[in-house]
Amino acid sequence: MDIIIRKAKISDFLEISELDRQAWRDNRNSDFIPDGEHVWRLWVEYSTVLVAEYNKKIVGVVLLFKANNCSLYLLHKIFIDKNYRDKKIGNMFFQSIVDFLDKEKADCLLTTDPVNSRMIHLCAKYGFNNKELVKGYYRPDEDRLVIKRIYK
Repeated sequence: MDIIIRKAKISDFLEISELDRQAWRDNRNSDFIPDGEHVWRLWVEYSTVLVAEYNKKIVGVVLLFKANNCSLYLLHKIFIDKNYRDKKIGNMFFQSIVDFLDKEKADCLLTTDPVNSRMIHLCAKYGFNNKELVKGYYRPDEDRLVIKRIYK
């Protein structure tokens, strides 16, 4: 399968926001996760958005943006169309993320559901090793694992 990882173009934002709505449907607390077209339009133009493309169709997305601390990026979103999971796209994304962070000489922080063992494993594989469980991160019953990668 020839998957291409590339920087998103402004013309991609509607397709990205549609995939965002679909990708999170089966997650816990899924009503609160997807973002709308307006914010995706801004993120594509002013942040770092990578897409996985297969046969000219976007099948995965990564969103990184700088925190107020200029040496820290936030990995806010990473999602893959459910029909394209288990095809190593997550590994391809994480390699691209790590390459980008190393070029920028930057740290990176993300949060994930503490029961998302696949994401936790992928993070560890790519050097995201500083972990902290934060109870009630969003709501009293919605904990998050905060994971950070420190640039060496």
